[in-house]
Amino acid sequence: MPKLKALQQLEAWRERYPAPCQAACPVHTNARAYVTRTADGRFEEAFLAARGPNPLAAICGRACSAPCEDVCTRGEFDRPVRIRQMKRFLTDRFEASGAAARRAPSTGLSVAVVGAGPAGLAAAHDLAFLGHSATVFEAAPAAGGMALLGVPRFRLANAAIERDVHAIEGLGVEIRTGVRVGSDVSLEDLRRDFHAVFVATGTMRLNGLDAAGVELKGVVQALPFLEVANLGGRPACGKRVAVLGGGYTAMDAARTAVRLGAEVAVLYRRTRSETEVHDEELNETIHEGARIEYLVSPLRFIDDGAGNVAGVECVRNRLGEPDASGRPRPLPIPGSEFVFECDMVILALGQSPDPGGVDRHLAGQLREVDPETSMTSLAGIFSGGDFVSGASTIIEAVGAGRAAAASIHRYLRDRFAPGADWPEPAEAWPLTPVNGHNGAFSTNGKHAGGALTLDHEVEKTLTDEEAMAEGLRCLFCGLLPTVILDDCTACQACVLVCPVDAIHRVSIGKSGDMGDLTGERDVLGYQIWAEECIRCGRCFKACPTGAIVVPEKD
Repeated sequence: MPKLKALQQLEAWRERYPAPCQAACPVHTNARAYVTRTADGRFEEAFLAARGPNPLAAICGRACSAPCEDVCTRGEFDRPVRIRQMKRFLTDRFEASGAAARRAPSTGLSVAVVGAGPAGLAAAHDLAFLGHSATVFEAAPAAGGMALLGVPRFRLANAAIERDVHAIEGLGVEIRTGVRVGSDVSLEDLRRDFHAVFVATGTMRLNGLDAAGVELKGVVQALPFLEVANLGGRPACGKRVAVLGGGYTAMDAARTAVRLGAEVAVLYRRTRSETEVHDEELNETIHEGARIEYLVSPLRFIDDGAGNVAGVECVRNRLGEPDASGRPRPLPIPGSEFVFECDMVILALGQSPDPGGVDRHLAGQLREVDPETSMTSLAGIFSGGDFVSGASTIIEAVGAGRAAAASIHRYLRDRFAPGADWPEPAEAWPLTPVNGHNGAFSTNGKHAGGALTLDHEVEKTLTDEEAMAEGLRCLFCGLLPTVILDDCTACQACVLVCPVDAIHRVSIGKSGDMGDLTGERDVLGYQIWAEECIRCGRCFKACPTGAIVVPEKD
C-alpha cells in the first residue's frame, strides 16, 4: 500500500476510533499522543500535544479530575496510566511561548468575561487567539476561580495557577481583579461598552443544611474556610472537627483541618462507591490522619449552652432505591442515632449558581441558554461553565469556556462582520515550548520538621525516567494493531482475549496471497480485521512474543 494511502487510512481510523482517554476529555486532549511521545523522550512535542487544546494545562496537571484515567484501557489489566501526572511533568518542564505572535489579526471587537475561573479564563484565551479583545472581571483578589479559592495549595501550587494565568495575559487579555459585576459595575454597563458578554461566575452560592442548631458558632461553610487558607491565611479551626460531605471539597477541608492540628472525621451519608473522589485523593485524606464514617447523616447540631457547637447528632443509614441523582437513596435506620462530639463542623455540601450575584434584574434569564450556542435570550449575552451546568470539574469548565468562545466568535462575525474571512476556532492552538522550571514544585508536603503544612505540595513531579517509564505502559488503544506474521507462534493468546472476535487465522499460498484456511495452504498465524477491531489493546497486552504492534505512535 502506498505510504500516502496508508497515512490517510490511519487518520481515518483515528477519527473513527479515538482513544478512550481522548474521547473522555472535555477538551479532547490527545492524551495518547503526549503519553507516547513522553515515552519516546520527545518532551517538547508531548508538551505541545498536552497544552495545545488546554489553556489551563498546568492547573489540570495537578487538580484535574482526570476522566481520561477513568476509561484508560490499561486499568483493565493493572492500573490506569498516570495521565494527569504526566501532564504535570510536562507543564513543569515547559511553558507556552510565541502564542501572541500566532493570534489572528485584531477584529476590533471586544468581549467582557465575567469571572476569572476556568471557564472564563479558557473563553478569554480562545477569544484572544481569534483576534478579539477580551477583558475579564473578577471579584476575588486574584484570577483562578475555584482552582484558586477551593483547591488547597498543598494540592495546587500558586506558581502553577500563575503560569496559566500569565500565559493568557500574554495574549493581551486584561484581567481586572477586585471588581464585582453587579455592584462595582453593572451588567448593563458591560452590554453598552462591549460587543458581547460572557457570564461565567461559577457556583458561589453555598448549599446549606436544614437542621436545628445550624446557626451555632463553630458551624461553618467549607468554601470560606478554604478560601482563607488558600489565600495565605490561617482560618480558625477547632480541636475536634466533623466535616459533612463526601466530595473533593470535603476531602480538601478535612486535610486542611488536619494541617491546622485538628482531629478530623468526615461524615458521609452514602458509601465509598457513591462518592466521586478518586482513590488517590481519598487515600491521601486517610493517610494524613482523617477518618471517614460512611452511611451517616446529621440530624441536628448540639449546643454547649453558650451558643457554641458541641456535637452532631447523627443517624446511621442503609441504601435504598436510586433517587433523582441516580445514586441509592440513604434511608435512616430507626434506633441507630448517636452523637459525634466536636467543637467545629464544616459543611461541604456543595455550591450552586447565584444569578442574582451578577444582576438581580436579569437573574431569571442569565442561566437559560441555547445549548448549541450558550447564548441567553438577551442578545449578545452568553453564559456557561458551572454557572449554567451547576458544580462540575475544572476540565469540564474549561471545555464549556472553549465552546462558548467558539459561539461568541461566530456571533460577532455574523453580527458585525458578515462575510468576513475570519479564522475558525481551533481544536488546539499553535504554541512554542520554552524551558520551564521542572522540579521547582517537587515536595513531600512537609517542612523539614516533618509536619504537614498548608502551602507545601504533597505530590512530587515525576522525574524524566519515571515519566518515560509510565508512558511505556500505554497500550496505544484507538490505533489498529497489526500482527507481524514472522513473529507469530499461533498460540491463540490474542484470540482468547479479543472481546469482539476480530482476530482470524490466516494462511498463505504458494503465490503469496493470504486468505482463510482453505485447501492445502500452510497456517502462518493471525490477522486483525480492521472493521471489527474496537482498538481495546487487549491483544497487544496478551501477545507473548511481541508479534502484535501498533502503527507509528504519534
